[in-house]
Amino acid sequence: MDVKEVSYGEFPEIFGLNKRFKLGGKKLKVVLDVFVPKSKKKINFSLVYRKLLKLLPTLERHKCGEDLFGDPKNHKEIPSEKVERITHIAHLIEHVIIDLQSNITKMDSCSGITCGYKNPEYRFDLFIECRDEKVGRFSVIFAVDLMKRLLLGKSVSKRDFRMVELVKYLYQKISFLGLDQLISFQSKIASDLGWTRRSVVTLLKELKNLGLLHSKKALPNLRIL
Repeated sequence: MDVKEVSYGEFPEIFGLNKRFKLGGKKLKVVLDVFVPKSKKKINFSLVYRKLLKLLPTLERHKCGEDLFGDPKNHKEIPSEKVERITHIAHLIEHVIIDLQSNITKMDSCSGITCGYKNPEYRFDLFIECRDEKVGRFSVIFAVDLMKRLLLGKSVSKRDFRMVELVKYLYQKISFLGLDQLISFQSKIASDLGWTRRSVVTLLKELKNLGLLHSKKALPNLRIL
């Protein structure tokens, strides 16, 4: 699985592909190459979906034209080549991105669409409505990394829960400042979230590596102090 490109704009050429798209709204465009792990001849889609629900329970509320989110019990193991052909993995990543950024930025609604290439067959364009570009880009990177691990049979980790919680906290309570500036708030963040300061600093450094934190010299207006 490989994110080839992420861009941000209106992309009016795809407006008619989803009747739920808001006119003039900004979107993410994600160019994604999807490969099934060679060690996995079959993918237990139901199991992957159930693991995702532990982190993102609101996935169950999604409306999907492809009925991707019907009864998970009906999602049996399917051959890897079929997974690629019917775009299940790419489509699920689209919904994970939607769910992540919607929960972080409290979007009332968010729509997207997954478009498959004829050549190469493993490439997809994902178009997703997006309120905040930085949160959107974080959601893309996080969703793809998470799906890679789940497809290899791993489970959602404590770090995953904390990463989402921290990004939501920063967006809603403080701001995406530079790393040094946020470290100066480590005691407050740790107290508010009930974590150790060491855990806060470790995750802040990860967010910096993901490109979520900027490096303005002056502190912008904070929502709370």
